[in-house]
Amino acid sequence: MVVIFKHLLTPKRCLLAALVFYVLMVGLGSIPGNRQELGNLASARLLHFGAYSFLSILLYYSVTYRPLHRALYTLLAIALLAAVDEAIQGLLPYRTGAITDWAFDMLVAALCVSLLTLFTKHLNPLC
Repeated sequence: MVVIFKHLLTPKRCLLAALVFYVLMVGLGSIPGNRQELGNLASARLLHFGAYSFLSILLYYSVTYRPLHRALYTLLAIALLAAVDEAIQGLLPYRTGAITDWAFDMLVAALCVSLLTLFTKHLNPLC
């Protein structure tokens, strides 16, 4: 089963999926009223947790470096993407960008990347 996922989830496909997901996330979040409607389904923290953990996983598997380098690349990419997301929100009159959201996104990414790095080392000690 792992072989099937390894074949389907190539680094290029993961990067493409991450970019598409990010553009959709930012784009849909920029439509007036969408964030409020999603807020009825889940809290803002839960939405951030789900979105940035998924994005972290895709970015982690989009590079083929050693696990520590993958982790650093992923954290750097998430820091930049989350900052751009919050900056865009700050420019919209009906949204607010918050440094606390950025910090939470980084916390989620750090947790996710830590687990992925440990999991990768456990499954393949040569990485």
